[in-house]
Amino acid sequence: MRNTVRLSHAGGFQPGSDRLMVAHPVEIATRSFAKKGNAIEFFRAMLNRYKPNERVNDIDALDLAALLERHPEYGMKVGKGIDHFEVMMTVHGSQCFCVARVDGSKTDFSFMQAVVGRAPSKKQEVSAAFRWAIRIDLYKARDTFLAAHKDADGLVTCAVTGERIARDDGHMDHRPPMTFEVIVTTFLAGRGLSVDDVPITAGQDNQVVPELTDAEMQAAFIAFHASVAKLDFVKKTVNLSQASKNRIRPARASIPSS
Repeated sequence: MRNTVRLSHAGGFQPGSDRLMVAHPVEIATRSFAKKGNAIEFFRAMLNRYKPNERVNDIDALDLAALLERHPEYGMKVGKGIDHFEVMMTVHGSQCFCVARVDGSKTDFSFMQAVVGRAPSKKQEVSAAFRWAIRIDLYKARDTFLAAHKDADGLVTCAVTGERIARDDGHMDHRPPMTFEVIVTTFLAGRGLSVDDVPITAGQDNQVVPELTDAEMQAAFIAFHASVAKLDFVKKTVNLSQASKNRIRPARASIPSS
């Protein structure tokens, strides 16, 4: 039996391709979306209407409650029942939705995971844990770069596009060929490990990012990353595009020598 949600009820073919692009509709109790992209845009726009620690209004909460039913960890997120939804900050400075339960406890949830309807893979979780481990080094590299290169308006040049961008519009990106994925893969291969051998936290309330539980492994990775990573300040949208472009494909994976 589902947990009760305590909320008031206020009011074709791709051009240039011979492959048929199939849309994947998203159906929730309150509305329908023709494809997942439309659902993602809808809930991202909803998220951006709120500030951190702000309570989600009852109308939006109805949609969130319906969406949450698609989440792969639905039972764990709901717990003893939902009282309301809020917006919280993540460790990366962005926002996410938060479930405030009837017993006073709270936990984050990803609307992206709910739309997709499946949990991230172990590889994705391990990558997130390793990235969390080196977050301080990334912040220091960013601040050092900005201090040395920003102009009077606080703008610096994106290493890829040449645009002048502000601090909040960019990320520190790993310069190919030593992308972050390659660094993680090389590190694990050098220790004779696979992603399944990496111990990480999982399923904890307010755990926006998994974390490594092996202190020796974490320290070793931080040192390895510092020795091989070449970082550039890159516009966020380019950063995400670059990450997809340089992703290791299983059939083509190769490990560079250290």
